[in-house]
Amino acid sequence: MEVTLLFTTVLSVFMIVLAVRVLDLRGSPVTKSFHKPDRQIDPNDLERAIRGHGNLIEYAPLFLILMLALELSEASKTLLYACGIIFTLGRLMHGIAFSFMKKNGYLRIGGMSLTFIGFFGLIVPALGIIFF
Repeated sequence: MEVTLLFTTVLSVFMIVLAVRVLDLRGSPVTKSFHKPDRQIDPNDLERAIRGHGNLIEYAPLFLILMLALELSEASKTLLYACGIIFTLGRLMHGIAFSFMKKNGYLRIGGMSLTFIGFFGLIVPALGIIFF
């Protein structure tokens, strides 16, 4: 289970980074002391940060459940690491594009592409275990 634990930990740390970004843009007292008092927040930045955080929350749990199921089924650790790295890079690219950048087309599209590649890399062997 060490493969799933590794990627769960990395994605959890990134989830906290994205959550703190949302708190910061909402004007949380926790983060206010780090900014000028007259700082203006663009509502579009807040909405994008919320979506960047929410998108990770939507995709990561099912990916990690599928990874754990395959790991418990004794799937190749190389496959699990490869798919985990691809998925995590995709989520990092997408989250950074949404939460920290205004223009993000290539990073966002690349992030979603890697996310789906990582997912399909686990789905195919899972189907193989189920049906063969």
